[in-house]
Amino acid sequence: MARDQAARTGEPAHLPLGRQRPSLATVRRWVRLELTGEDTDCVADVLLVVNELVSNAYRYTSEPSFLRVVVERSRIRVEIEHDARAHPPLRKVSRPQRGYGLVLVARLSDRWGVDRAHGGTVVWADLPREL
Repeated sequence: MARDQAARTGEPAHLPLGRQRPSLATVRRWVRLELTGEDTDCVADVLLVVNELVSNAYRYTSEPSFLRVVVERSRIRVEIEHDARAHPPLRKVSRPQRGYGLVLVARLSDRWGVDRAHGGTVVWADLPREL
């Protein structure tokens, strides 16, 4: 796993994802390397958001394409890109066993959302960057 210095310059750092799900530990290690030198509390928040978004991408899509991390002046943006043809399954459950992860993403992020364009979907979150 080569270090991608792009995140330091405001350009996206890309971690290719695919059908063979990488371990979340491997993904977190890559993110930690990309965020070397950043505030440790900020990195911890980013890691929680990455964990949730990557897990959801593998749970609800056919094949996530990329994890992107961009360090900007006042924020760190996390994006997961995937094929828009996959839709989350709709299930009726008496007691939710899951579903609180996006609440966590919303709490830790200044903003988050979903963009659909060019046949793909990007789920993103902007976290405040501690300077």
